[in-house]
Order: sequence, then C-alpha cells, then structure tokens
Amino acid sequence: MAMAFSNLIRYARDLASMGNAGGVLTARNAALVLLPGVAMALSGCNNPGGVRPSGAPKMLPPEEALIFPPPGGPEVISVINRTYSNAVEQQVILRSDARTPGQNYLKIELYGPQRAEDTGKDGLSSSSLRASSISREIRTAFPGAHLATSAEYLQNAYGAFSYASGRGAGDDTCIYGWQLIRSPESMRQGFKNLGRINVTLRLCQSGVTVHDLLTVMYNYTITGSYDAENWNPYGTAQAPPEGLGRSGNPIYPVTGTDVPMQPGTQSPPPSAPPVRRPVVRAAVVQPQPQMPPPAIATSQPRVVIPSPTGMSPDVSRPAGVPRPANSPEPKRVVIPSPGCSASGQGPQSCN
Repeated sequence: MAMAFSNLIRYARDLASMGNAGGVLTARNAALVLLPGVAMALSGCNNPGGVRPSGAPKMLPPEEALIFPPPGGPEVISVINRTYSNAVEQQVILRSDARTPGQNYLKIELYGPQRAEDTGKDGLSSSSLRASSISREIRTAFPGAHLATSAEYLQNAYGAFSYASGRGAGDDTCIYGWQLIRSPESMRQGFKNLGRINVTLRLCQSGVTVHDLLTVMYNYTITGSYDAENWNPYGTAQAPPEGLGRSGNPIYPVTGTDVPMQPGTQSPPPSAPPVRRPVVRAAVVQPQPQMPPPAIATSQPRVVIPSPTGMSPDVSRPAGVPRPANSPEPKRVVIPSPGCSASGQGPQSCN
C-alpha cells in the first residue's frame, strides 16, 4: 500500500514540473484519473475484513432456549435460532421415542424490534396462525397421518389455545397445538403493550393418551422477552382477587383433583380383561363296593345214572325250552328203597 502511494505521488510531481500548457492539462487529467483510485485504496485500508454473520439459522445450546417444556419432559435436545428484521424464531427440538416419522419440537416466534447486527434482510410473516396455514403445517408435520382439530375451548396460563390430535404409526398418539399470545386491543393504545408471540407444538409419543400430551401445552414456560417496556405482548397484569389477604376469605390447599393437568403424570394404561382360568378341583375317590370273591369251580366228576332203556336223561336242556315233538317221552324209572324190598309187600306199598 505504501509503495502504491509513493508511485502516485512521484507521478504527480513529474507532471507538475512541466511548465508548458500541455503539461498543466496533463497534470489535471492525471489527477482526475488517480483520485478515485486513491479513494478506493483508502476505503480498503479501513475495512477490517472477515465474514459478517447473517440471519441464517444457528444452533444454540439447550440453556439458551426462549421456551421450555414442563418439568419431567420431554427433554430438550438442541435449539435452532433464526433472526429476522421484525422477529426472532426458535425451534426447540425435543427428544422423541415414537415410531412416527418427524421431529418433536416447540416453536416460538417473538415479534418486535431487533438489533441491526442480528437481523436478516427478510421479515417473518405475521399471518402464520390462520386456518389455512395451520392445516398446511399439520400436513407437513405429520405426512400420511390424519389429525382432527378439536372443538374444545382450552386455556392455559398465557390464554386460549387450540390443538389437533390423531394416531401415528404403531401405538403413537400425536398432537399439534398452537397459540397466539397478544394483549387485548384495548391495552394497545398509546404505543403500549405491543408485540405478539406465536407458539406451536408438534409432539408424538407411544403408549400415552391425548390428555397426557396436552400437559405440555398447559405447562410450558416462556423465558424470553424484549427489553423495551412498550413491547409487552402479555398486557397489563390483572389485579389480584379482592379477598386475597383479607379476613373472612379462607384459602384451602389444592388437591390433585383440582389441578388435572399436572406435568410429568401419565394416564394409567387400560387394564387388561381378567383371564378366566379353569378351576382345578380335587378328585373325590368314591369307595368301590366290595365284590364277593368269585366262586371257585370244583372239578368233581358228575355222576349220570343211565336209565334202564339206555337213554341218558336230557339234563342240559333248560326248563323253558320245549322238547322236540318226535322225541320219545322218557320213561320214569322208580328205584325201590331198601326198606320196601325187605318188607315183602310189593312195590305198591312203597309208592
């Protein structure tokens, strides 16, 4: 740089030393040509160099988040920060154990004045919470899933909010909640209570209910704000209740049923139907009747007395079976007893 200046000065001195009219004209022309180059050289010396940061997204540690989920989870993984000419946007990435594709996050957009060195050239649109844009955001956040918008009127510590819920992949339950935080129009008179905050939640979790996921919308905390008092999106704080701190107005402890949306609690899983098992009863042994011992057949010879005619009596025929017609009637043989034969009176007296 010093050598360039010395060469320029030497060249100008040589032109000025010429005494004729042509030399004066040449010196003027040379001065007009060299002055822009000198100005550019001086401006280059004043530029410190380096890269100027723009409003592109930046990764921040979890402790620099402007919004936090309730105690007990979900866990904050990282923070993606981006500045605009009229707002600051942060996407707080939450831990996910669901099977549904996509990333869980809490997103916050704070509208207000920015510092010149932190802003980007573009501005953030303030119409991101219209019905058409919300439907488009839901389809982008849950591709292929069907979420139905709830018609319930719900309200947390920052005001009213809405949500849509549905089933994800497997046994996942998913919700998409959104909320606009802004002071009432009556409080924004006289350049006071200006600004606005947009909050959106994309959350999927397996084995839980919609009631469990809504605890994040009820209990998140916003930690960022603008330094200027006029940019207060919450409005003027309301007065405490009239009976607070006065006699005759007792205040009782809060029970678990009075505050249903406590963070870190989950609904118990549905109980499985009882399994009916067969009743095992002890077998009753019936006493067996005592059977008489079987008769032992004796092998005594059977004596058959033949008849005088030589025909053996039919001792094997049963009593109910009739005798064949052509069979002769067996003759009855009478054997006299010993006493009749000894008396000598004949067989008629012994009959």
